[in-house]
Amino acid sequence: MISNDPTVSVVIPTLNEEESIGKVLSAIPDELVDEVLVVDGSSDMTARIAKRFGARVIREPRRGYGRALQTGIENATGDIVVYIDGDLTYDPSDIIKLIGPVQDGNLDGVLGNRFLGDGNRRSMPFPNRLGNRVLSTVFRLIFRTEINDTQCGMRAFVRQVLLKHRCSNLGMAYVTEQLAKLVKSGYRVGEVPISYRPRVGQSKLHPFRDGFTILWTMFRERLS
Repeated sequence: MISNDPTVSVVIPTLNEEESIGKVLSAIPDELVDEVLVVDGSSDMTARIAKRFGARVIREPRRGYGRALQTGIENATGDIVVYIDGDLTYDPSDIIKLIGPVQDGNLDGVLGNRFLGDGNRRSMPFPNRLGNRVLSTVFRLIFRTEINDTQCGMRAFVRQVLLKHRCSNLGMAYVTEQLAKLVKSGYRVGEVPISYRPRVGQSKLHPFRDGFTILWTMFRERLS
């Protein structure tokens, strides 16, 4: 499905991440990545800082985490697309763990698993950890998969696979809808342990509203 020497695009959705985006970009392993796209809807200095670090900045004024990712996928040129957040919660050095099984042709997609990394328990607030566990358990049961951290925002996929499956939810539930479509279609998706750190800046997650939307998205996809 991909070439013998696949190229890699990193997509970073950002919304006012001026405190952290430079640190994220400086830690991306240049030897593994062919391009970095920062999809930006910020009102602060995020875009200017990202350009300073050599990223290609794509302005996306329409709000939505999923919309930013979709814009990134559509504008990426790599055979493999890696998602990573701009708030420094994920360690860019873990990109090698994600892309390895995809480059080898063993998997079509790889998710990070924040629950398997050493010391990660202290980095995620208990309500978030509990909510992620519940959502991942429900997903695992209704889609009969072995993925244990379905809400992780760091993941890698074959770009052509993503382009075949457009999502209707362009908010936080986007990645859940996307994963459900890929699993239902029979694509090979796995996960690897990754590091997880306390975020820098203000969270954009609305736990109850987003959690309900994610649950509804799961059941809608299962019944569709």
